[in-house]
Amino acid sequence: MLAEYESQQILSLSEGYYTPHYQPILDVGNRNIIGYEVLGRVFSPESNEYHSLGYHFHNPDTDTVRLVHIDRIIREKAIKHVKETGLKTKIFLNMMPNFLSMVYTGEVLDIKRLHILHLIDKYDINPNDIVLEITEDKFEGNIEKLLYIVSLFRERGIKIAVDDLGVGFSNLERIGYIHPDIMKVDIKIMRESLNRRSFKNVLSAISEMSQRLGSQLLFEGVENEEELYLALSMGANLLQGFYFSRPALDFQDKKRFNKTLKTSLEKFSGLRFLEILENLRKEQSFLDQFVDLFKDLETSSEEKMTDALNSILDKLPLETTSVLVTDMHGYQVTPTFKREAYDLPWTRLLTEIGNNYAWKPFFIRHKAETYHSSRVSGFTEPFHDIETKRQYVLFTLNLGEDHVLILRLDWESY
Repeated sequence: MLAEYESQQILSLSEGYYTPHYQPILDVGNRNIIGYEVLGRVFSPESNEYHSLGYHFHNPDTDTVRLVHIDRIIREKAIKHVKETGLKTKIFLNMMPNFLSMVYTGEVLDIKRLHILHLIDKYDINPNDIVLEITEDKFEGNIEKLLYIVSLFRERGIKIAVDDLGVGFSNLERIGYIHPDIMKVDIKIMRESLNRRSFKNVLSAISEMSQRLGSQLLFEGVENEEELYLALSMGANLLQGFYFSRPALDFQDKKRFNKTLKTSLEKFSGLRFLEILENLRKEQSFLDQFVDLFKDLETSSEEKMTDALNSILDKLPLETTSVLVTDMHGYQVTPTFKREAYDLPWTRLLTEIGNNYAWKPFFIRHKAETYHSSRVSGFTEPFHDIETKRQYVLFTLNLGEDHVLILRLDWESY
């Protein structure tokens, strides 16, 4: 590996040894290559191979001034290549915040020192085709100055992405400050999510956040079909990774992976369709049971409701882990009946009487749907219980006009 060489030796090579490589980025909608991430490579005369410069850019002991110079060499070669080929494509360029802060050390910013703007003018490149990936695991500069530089890029029409999502400064802080056009999910989180549900839940949250912000979601590092399907299930708009192509010295036919992705999308769509149908079947099965069990539940008094619940506990599906009743204002009026597993006895928790659920999103939604469309029951999306490490859903059901049943189901044991 090149990282094993002395940094001083590698970084002291002449300009000709540093070369941009291009990894394609695919648009899920049209299945074509719509852009390329520019990745820095250096040619090693000893091995007669190109090697990544990533190690050196993330090594705190490396000469930063020299790295900035090399970064500019690679960036200019890439933009010049786009101009010479005449290809209409987006170019994704990595931009480390600490590098940016180096050109803005005073109170007034000299725009001419922003290298990317200089290159756009020099080579007459459409700024809309440039995407800057703000990437770094640490940022020690002034955030206001960084945001001002980002605003200058945006004013020129350049798109902004956050890279390495989930690592260091690229977390919520950077997303909140920058409000990116594109959110790029780090492959390390993605791979973890295949084995740990907590990471998958984090991805779901990122997916929802991207929708709320209006940001496109780019999954990088896709290396196999399983990871591709995970990315698609999380709402990926853009895809990148070895599953399609390694970084290469030149651009590729934009339709090269069209058929491959088309086949994968159709297969994924079919599998996802069947999965959703199965979930709907599960919900309907439980709904039928619960409506039948609770249709005549006594609600004339809290004491009679408690007795009525107690009398039907053994008739509840084995997946039921807890059940309680609130009034329409969200205040709990019965004990919580709970069991840790289907083969364990029910316990009665009197201390929870008086708890309020009116502020909980599921309760607010249930109440709103009751008033809006006279809907009397519903299921939440599955959620993770950190103590049991299992997935559950909540079922809500109106009992008459004054009470709401809240029942929790183990969604994995069905």
